[in-house]
Amino acid sequence: MVRHLAEHFLKVFLKKRSLIDLLLTVQPVKKMQNLNMTNFIKLTSLLILILLLSACYPEWKLAKSYIDSKPEISIMVLPVNYVFKENLKSNEVKLNKDISDSEKDSVLLANSLFLKDVSDSVFLETFINNMITEFQELGFTVTTHTSLDSFLFIQSPAYILNIGQILLEEHYVQHEDEEEYGDLTYYKNLDLNAVTFNFWFELSHLNEENEKTHLFFADETIHDVVDGYFSQNLITGDVKYKYHISELDTAIIYRYSGVYGTRYAGYIFDYLMNRYIREHWSSSGRQPYYMRYNRSNNTLDPASEEVFIEMDE
Repeated sequence: MVRHLAEHFLKVFLKKRSLIDLLLTVQPVKKMQNLNMTNFIKLTSLLILILLLSACYPEWKLAKSYIDSKPEISIMVLPVNYVFKENLKSNEVKLNKDISDSEKDSVLLANSLFLKDVSDSVFLETFINNMITEFQELGFTVTTHTSLDSFLFIQSPAYILNIGQILLEEHYVQHEDEEEYGDLTYYKNLDLNAVTFNFWFELSHLNEENEKTHLFFADETIHDVVDGYFSQNLITGDVKYKYHISELDTAIIYRYSGVYGTRYAGYIFDYLMNRYIREHWSSSGRQPYYMRYNRSNNTLDPASEEVFIEMDE
């Protein structure tokens, strides 16, 4: 809702309408002083968003041009055969000091809460299938290693995406909550079970000898979800923390493997789109903003954290 409003007001802004007109468009009131503080904060936030959008309008036009051109791109996805898993809850397991590191890892994995039950085949199938589906939705022609011979002779722009490694780490994250009652502040800390997904990718441009292989990294963490609050007994004055934990399980881990497969196909599209923006960039004095395309709702935004980390070789 806010996004669509912002795009509408950006068009107004680009037509050189005054900021007062913009504000009156947001909130149809006769006098600005009648706005309460909540509306003022909303208006200020929206105005900041409008200014940000207007600042990256050249990038938006180039990105839109790239998307509308529907570039013919082929990509070969090379999967991994297994998933590395590491249980970082070492304090919960008694380990013999004389065992090797590999034996230590095996003991920790056997005593993990989730990772010992995660099937590599189910995880990878979900991840790869969702990635391929999203590539196809974005207009890519997708092939696998079984079609290598014909892929090497493709005339259109072609890339090889090698999923170099996937590592799952089981650990804890802290949930912290606090609330004031009178002159006292009450705190509650909870250890939540968590799993961090780590991904490494290699992207190579086929038949481009002068272009290096690009190395990317991404990580995501999921954890138990707490619904909690402090409650005070009105008679005794005692304060207690009441909460419910929605616990992580293997089904959720599999589901998120699919989510990330879809997401990272989008990141690859974004990478190629932003390279197009850089190649056609003419605005002097600054570097272009990195743009993020959301296919599901057909929007373009300046990317914040929704990008790969590009690594040096």
